Amino acid sequence: MDYYPIFVDMRGRKVLLVGGGHVALEKIGKLVDAGAVVTVVAPELIAEVQAFIDNKSATLERRKYEAGEVLGYDVVMIATDDGGVNSGIAAEARAAKIWVNAADDPANCDFILPSLVQRGKISIAASTGGSSPALARWLREHLDTFLSEEVVALGDLLAEVRLLVRARDRECAGSCDRTAPAPPLLCKTCPNRIPADLWQEAIDDDLLALLRGGQYEAARERMISAMGIDRPLQPSHGTATAVRGE
Repeated sequence: MDYYPIFVDMRGRKVLLVGGGHVALEKIGKLVDAGAVVTVVAPELIAEVQAFIDNKSATLERRKYEAGEVLGYDVVMIATDDGGVNSGIAAEARAAKIWVNAADDPANCDFILPSLVQRGKISIAASTGGSSPALARWLREHLDTFLSEEVVALGDLLAEVRLLVRARDRECAGSCDRTAPAPPLLCKTCPNRIPADLWQEAIDDDLLALLRGGQYEAARERMISAMGIDRPLQPSHGTATAVRGE
């Protein structure tokens, strides 16, 4: 089966996590970090899962799952080692059109969770479509070596420069009546619009060498110069209008 890769905004979404063992632990931390509202249902918890309850990052129903309990949740995560329990909960969730994931049980999943590597603002996900958890783990470990300090610093730099570009776009839009809904905000013929390819061209070997050497400010100045945002705005096409929000 082919899966469509996606990153989901989980902030405020209600998640039912069934199970309180080591598999539940693998899931609860990422859910909490993503801002999900997590309810754990399990008769017993390992200490590490209990810690999330104790610090009020999640709530607990200390008992076995009860039929129909999926109702009212946006997502259901099953972390038990009982195939019968998994299939029963999954069937209820699917009947209610609620997305469900059962750990290491693709037949009872509407989606699967990739191996994830995160450092700074960068996340890299790898999946084998559920066919080989061992390979997924191997990929995660090797991707972790790719996310060097240099790459993490590049992520921070590009995020910072992007904010400067957005501010410059708004400044240009403030004197033009040809703006478009953001993005892109600036019209296609605007002399101040930065081509998408320019971002890639600016990430050259010299920029990476500066980041590798810990020279973040020098790299920042080089990136700003390469993008041309240190130069004055050119006259826009239209007349002054109210600046449109992003």
